[in-house]
Amino acid sequence: MYSRHFTFEAKPESRKLIEEMADEIYRHTKTLKGFVSATYTVSEGETDYGSFTVWQTKADAEAAGASIREKIMPKLAGIIMAPPKISILEVYEPKT
Repeated sequence: MYSRHFTFEAKPESRKLIEEMADEIYRHTKTLKGFVSATYTVSEGETDYGSFTVWQTKADAEAAGASIREKIMPKLAGIIMAPPKISILEVYEPKT
């Protein structure tokens, strides 16, 4: 399995809007090929946000990223402080 880690910094007053976007994008994300799970994060100061999604294959993670990016980036344009950071990582599951 592979994970897609997406993080960004936003204006402090953006939490409500970001939570609404997360709810909307989750409805889309869970329909994509190879979806396993999704977790969303927010820092204590409500300026750093992220998502951690798990996919069956690296190809699924990459395809999902393109589909999700198309939907989310126009909405984030006015509230992010810098370009998002995105990484795709192999998931290791302990054997014990």
